[in-house]
Amino acid sequence: MIPRIRILPALLLAAATALFLLLEWIGGATYPLDLAAIRAAGPWREAHPQAAGILILYTHLGSAYALLTMTAAGASWLWWQGQRARAAALLVAVLGARIGVEIIKAVVDRARPSLEVHPVVVHSQSFPSGHAANSMATFLALALFVAPERWRRPAVATAVTASLAMGATRPLLGVHWPSDVLAGWILGAAAALLGWWWLSRRGERSAA
Repeated sequence: MIPRIRILPALLLAAATALFLLLEWIGGATYPLDLAAIRAAGPWREAHPQAAGILILYTHLGSAYALLTMTAAGASWLWWQGQRARAAALLVAVLGARIGVEIIKAVVDRARPSLEVHPVVVHSQSFPSGHAANSMATFLALALFVAPERWRRPAVATAVTASLAMGATRPLLGVHWPSDVLAGWILGAAAALLGWWWLSRRGERSAA
């Protein structure tokens, strides 16, 4: 049983990496599923302007200002509690995901959907979605590193749900291909879980 337990994380990481690379290879304007989703989003927004307005408000919670403020608050709390390793893991996971997103965007250089005018301002390349990656890394890391152990499972479930909702706003608003979003979730989750793995190596996962 022990070898199986040890090999499972490696297999999951390999599968996630393979899926990430596949999404980079097939996704974008030439991928039928991506194209169909973006073409359907425009008419949906026109038919549901109030719902689209709510999506715009919610997607702003995935901005750098909002997520970094949450991260700073969580890290400060952990530091004040004397849990410096956990504070460091939180900062590294969140900032590592942000840096990774920007590097991959520059390397892949995928264009954003341009079938219509975007209802929110965007400046960077499309792959992977920064909102999906950064919200997943931030929300999941906060749930893992800050929430007390007795509340950790519901906190993780809430974090993942909130990030899934955040990522879903991006294709619905026409600013990302669905493959960008899925890749972003993978990257963000990997960043948070690598931090969690590092804490486990130090024997500090149950400190809170």
